[in-house]
Amino acid sequence: MLKNDEKKLQSFLLPLDLISVALSLFIAIFLRFHKSPGLAQIARSYDGLYYMIFGLVLIIYVAVFFIFDSGHKPLVEQDPFEKTVIVIKNQLMMLICLICLLYLIRVGYWASRAVVLMFFFFGILTDTFVRFAYGRYLREKLRKKYHPVNYLLITGGEDREKPLEMAKKILPEKDSITSVLTADELKNNRTGIYKDRLRQGTVYDEILIFSSLGTDAESSKVIMDFVKTCGIPSRRIIMKDGVFAGSEMLKIMRGVPVLRQSGMGERCPVLGVDFTVTNLPEALAYIRENIVILKGKYICFGNVHTTVMAHENEEYRNIQNNSAFVMPDGMPILKEQKRQGHGDACRVAGPDFMGKTFISAMDGKLSMYFYGSTPETIEALKENLTKRYPGIDIRGFESPPFRELTEEEDREAVERINASGADLVWVGLGAPKQEKWMAEHAGRINSLMLGVGAGFDFHAGTLKRAPFWIQKIGMEWLYRLFQDPKRLLKRYVITNLKFIIYSKTAKIPH
Repeated sequence: MLKNDEKKLQSFLLPLDLISVALSLFIAIFLRFHKSPGLAQIARSYDGLYYMIFGLVLIIYVAVFFIFDSGHKPLVEQDPFEKTVIVIKNQLMMLICLICLLYLIRVGYWASRAVVLMFFFFGILTDTFVRFAYGRYLREKLRKKYHPVNYLLITGGEDREKPLEMAKKILPEKDSITSVLTADELKNNRTGIYKDRLRQGTVYDEILIFSSLGTDAESSKVIMDFVKTCGIPSRRIIMKDGVFAGSEMLKIMRGVPVLRQSGMGERCPVLGVDFTVTNLPEALAYIRENIVILKGKYICFGNVHTTVMAHENEEYRNIQNNSAFVMPDGMPILKEQKRQGHGDACRVAGPDFMGKTFISAMDGKLSMYFYGSTPETIEALKENLTKRYPGIDIRGFESPPFRELTEEEDREAVERINASGADLVWVGLGAPKQEKWMAEHAGRINSLMLGVGAGFDFHAGTLKRAPFWIQKIGMEWLYRLFQDPKRLLKRYVITNLKFIIYSKTAKIPH
């Protein structure tokens, strides 16, 4: 029924696309000829060339839509990246077909190149907007029509509250967890109330099993026996050491899901910086499991800017390479890792790592301290974290002055951090200052330090993060540039250009 409604609602996509195509062509013609006597006169000129182009465009797009677009999954199931790729592909195919037809009928010479190029550009913008807006409308329409999913949550341990809060973070807002049941309650046969509710019509749509890998066999058997008697669908949240095992950790080998566990030992040099080959859930699971031996060390999150600086400055390069790990925080870094043959490499961005760590730390097993940024950001961060991540163990916040500290001030700061007993210290001083600060305090601070730069601002809400689809296509730097062009223009233009040049001339190690 849901699939039929999706298809019925999506039937308006082609007319909407055609409207956006027609609008794009009108905008292109208007911008090119707006200083001329009139658009109608321009359209009639060249024997009605642009009237003909308008008709060709509509016919070509219909053909492109049914040949290339109809095979994709429904619009409501596409993520932003998929929508954008489909739009670009459709517009590119339409442009190629239009140009070929114009030259085939020998009128291509008379058509304005500016109109054709602007039509392609505005076609991408307008059709992307249409598909995003229409996709949001469809999701809302389906959400209102179909009732939310009610879950019965079963936890593998004794704690009920922490798994409940963590599970809520991954469920859609319309869904809810109506009851929580622990494995111990199942073992003690205190499940009659749930079976009675099922018999009385209080139906749980699905069962959500919340347990870590390695749950004892007895608990697993009791849980699965109960699920079997309920006779309703069930899903298990895969956990490892208190971390959601994301798709990056799982690899399908001949139909069998295999958990990646490299021990964080694999390295890939990029312009002299030894980046760790890993993924976010694996890195977080490793840190939780080995936090005791990692204390006193530091982790860097390297992007294009820091990598170029390290390539040009030996001292800064040594600081990066002497860290416990250098995480690949940037799509160009990731692409370079894959170019060197590391197919399992994934991006581990500082703000993303912070967010996953906060969710993981809701079980109270990781404590943390925040050092850096401005007092205003720190206040906003404090409010956001306590509200969004209940149960998180925060030992302190500190915004140091924007100058070099005296020896006494530095010693007092170290004493405050060590006295807090925090496992992690998030450092937000900006590159390269934060990496130098962490290197200077390695061994002096009894915590694992992580340099995350603007991560403080993103999680405080004082700086907006780029949408996921922009991150996925590697254009987050452009989004940041529009947010702060005065400060970032020179950095991005120069460092990105340098990175391209250095990468092309650098030899791939064998």
